[in-house]
Amino acid sequence: MGADGLFLAGVAALFGLLLGSFATVAAHRIPRHEGFATGRSKCPSCGHVITAIENIPLLSFIVQRGRCRHCSERISWRYPATELVTAALFVFAVLRFGASIEALVYAGLFWVLVVLAVIDLEHRLLPNRVVYPTFIGGWVALSVAAWIEGSPERLADAAVGAAIFGGLLFLVAFIYPAGMGGGDVKLAFVLGSFLGYAGGIGVTLVGMFLSFLLGGLIGVVVLIATGGDRKYALPFGPFLAGGSVIAIVAGLPLLRAYLGAF
Repeated sequence: MGADGLFLAGVAALFGLLLGSFATVAAHRIPRHEGFATGRSKCPSCGHVITAIENIPLLSFIVQRGRCRHCSERISWRYPATELVTAALFVFAVLRFGASIEALVYAGLFWVLVVLAVIDLEHRLLPNRVVYPTFIGGWVALSVAAWIEGSPERLADAAVGAAIFGGLLFLVAFIYPAGMGGGDVKLAFVLGSFLGYAGGIGVTLVGMFLSFLLGGLIGVVVLIATGGDRKYALPFGPFLAGGSVIAIVAGLPLLRAYLGAF
């Protein structure tokens, strides 16, 4: 990676940290039907209004040793983790797509997926008020990207990807409703669109495979950790997001490596 690439990755990481901090606010407020675009953040324990100095991504958590400066209550690890994950995903977006409109579009998708994953882990919920606008806004953004890049045929790949991924999960939910939530099905249509645009049917299939693989592996780990308790409901949204992100970033090399092995 040259100097320009390092600079671009550094800028992406910085914006990722900043927007990762905003993602924690969105993930906290959306399930509570609170506005997340306005209003100062507060300590969930004592209600202390967080100042600008106390709200510097990652750094404030380290300086304050993971505690609220007002009541000394521990700050959840998910706040710095969300910021770091978002920063990493923004870097992956620019490494995958370079300095392009596509990098912005996919960074936006990754931000939404971070918010949805955090909400799903905490509330077992993928809110329609996030998924539906992402689907509509995603198609608008992909259409603009296709027009700018002069590759309208990729929109057909996006449509096929949405039909394959969303259609499969709809079929699973229809056959076994207890095993697949409606939010997962709706999210699959969103993810299929972006997977198809990024690499056609092949990358879409890689994303589907990795989603189920991650869900299965983590499910086994959780089952062992809970002593075989099958009543524990493991949300599938984070695995859909994780598998799809991996496929978007590295799906084409993974697919070539797999096909080259035979």
